[in-house]
Amino acid sequence: MVARAVLVLTMLALLLGGCGGGGGTGGGLLVTLTGRVVWIETGAAPNPAATVRSGSISNTTDLSDGFFTLIVPQGATSVTVTFTPTGGSAVVRTFSFPAATSDVDLGDLYIGPQVVTVQGRTVNASSGAPILGATVKLAGRMAVSGANGSFSIQDVAFSPAGLTVFLGLQGQATATGFFPRSWSPSQGPVGGVADTGDVSMSPVGSNDPPPPPFNVAGDVLPLSDGADSLVQVLKGSAVIRFGRADGSSRYRFWIPAGNYRIKAVKGSRTGERAFTVTDPSVVQEVDVTLP
Repeated sequence: MVARAVLVLTMLALLLGGCGGGGGTGGGLLVTLTGRVVWIETGAAPNPAATVRSGSISNTTDLSDGFFTLIVPQGATSVTVTFTPTGGSAVVRTFSFPAATSDVDLGDLYIGPQVVTVQGRTVNASSGAPILGATVKLAGRMAVSGANGSFSIQDVAFSPAGLTVFLGLQGQATATGFFPRSWSPSQGPVGGVADTGDVSMSPVGSNDPPPPPFNVAGDVLPLSDGADSLVQVLKGSAVIRFGRADGSSRYRFWIPAGNYRIKAVKGSRTGERAFTVTDPSVVQEVDVTLP
């Protein structure tokens, strides 16, 4: 709630400041940047809170889910995240994006004590031919595939203590004429580089389209009380996915094969349920009940 209060004060300062202060808004248009910051070692929100800055405008992340909001001048092209773990050194990471001409959801921005390169190749699932110009995203970073389909995503968050979280990261590949494809790193880094191999993409109109952008979905029960619950997917003690149940008390995640627990938290109430993903291409329902 402190972060929300700071946001309101920042917005008022911008609106009242006009040409003065305010990061040089010059009375120009403002846009809203939103997103979530995730600490790769835990797969959860940074604790203590991280600071997110764009130009002269800054805010702190929500301790429960890492969410942040910044109201900035139109044309912003980056945010810088600063996090100092308890007993550790400050981690500073900058994430770039196309100039914001309207409100932008930056998605999940992963940070960690180290960064690595994730490389691979986008290929046509039907013919095996390389795909040129595919946009490949992972952990808040992005790359575009070259003529031979190869891509190299720089500065992806990593920590040896968070290998399970790293392997569970959900990437997204998009290209004209192809269905979007979700993917995850296939192995940890060697010498600072994680080679994920081929990311196969199905052509639009193919008889073998990819699975939906989620393969585990469910309700937080009772339905009358599950909305806005914090929902986490845990592998062992590591949180590899988290989010909020929507207004219908429903959640959705994409998760690689493995054994997991789904955990829902609302106030002092916590419900858990174990489940297994054997085939990531099959959507399964996993409900969890709050006591």
